[in-house]
Amino acid sequence: MEQRLYFAYGSNINLDQMKRRCPGAVPIMPVILNNYELSFRGMGGVATIMPKAGSKVHGLLWDITPECEHALDRYEGFPNLYGKETMIVKDKDICSYSVMAYVMTPQYADFASEPSPGYFNGILEGYKQNGIPTQPLYNALRATRNEISEAEAQHRKDFKQISFKSWYNQSNAKNNKPNNKGR
Repeated sequence: MEQRLYFAYGSNINLDQMKRRCPGAVPIMPVILNNYELSFRGMGGVATIMPKAGSKVHGLLWDITPECEHALDRYEGFPNLYGKETMIVKDKDICSYSVMAYVMTPQYADFASEPSPGYFNGILEGYKQNGIPTQPLYNALRATRNEISEAEAQHRKDFKQISFKSWYNQSNAKNNKPNNKGR
C-alpha cells in the first residue's frame, strides 16, 4: 500500500480529530517548516501557512494512506479552499523530509479572519498532545487579530474620506447651481 508523508499544522495536528477523519494515519513526530508562518485566514478563520523569511511553523508529520488523503481532501475543501504543495520539513535532528501540505488558495488567503474558540482550542489540544510549543500558536492568533484591527482601521479611514468627498461634492454642487434670477 502506497504511503505518503503529510505535514499537519492546524486542526489535523489533533490526534483525536485525525483518528476520526483518518483511522489509517500514523503520527510520526513533530517537525518544523522553515520560512513560513502560521496564520488564520478565509471565511471562518482556518489555519494556513504563508511564506515569511526567518519564520517557522511547528507541525506534526503523519504517514497517511491514499484513503486518508482522500478523506483529508474532502475535509480541507481541496482543490477550492486548499491546494496541495510539496514542502521540506525538518525534525529535531535536522533530518529533512519531503512532505505534502495543504495551503489555502489565494482567493481565501487574502484576508485574515479570527478562528472560532472551538477550532483554536482543538489545535491547541493537538499541540499539547504532541509536545509542540504552544506560544507560536498564540503568536499566530495575536498576529491575525492585529491584522484584522489594522484592516478595520484602514476601512474606517477610507470610509471617512469617501464620506467627506461625497458630502463636499454635494455641497459644492448645491452652491454652484446657476441662478436663473436676474436674467
